Amino acid sequence: MSPLASVARFFRSLFERRVRGVRVVEAAGFASLVVLVLGVYFAKAGAGAEGAQIADTTRQIATEEQRVRLLRAELSRLEAPERLERLSTQYLGMAPATPKQEAVPDALANLAHPGVAR
Repeated sequence: MSPLASVARFFRSLFERRVRGVRVVEAAGFASLVVLVLGVYFAKAGAGAEGAQIADTTRQIATEEQRVRLLRAELSRLEAPERLERLSTQYLGMAPATPKQEAVPDALANLAHPGVAR
């Protein structure tokens, strides 16, 4: 008997073999179908959970972006030149420089070290 004939006989007996009136190949096909259905179900359930997590993260990002916009607006208000000028005058007694307090670049060395000849 040739090896090809023995393989053919093995597959024929596999397809014709019955257990409690059900062919083995049909039972294997049904089991494979059940495994595939369960796999798809669990994959979809996992995707649904991930979708909910993505939606939650998107909401968190939107909330943080709103907070960043509010903080930038507050920073802009706090750094306003008019406000800084008013506060520096009110609390520190500072005032804008007078023309007498201005210096030319050549005179800076004498201002930094008075009395030292250069």
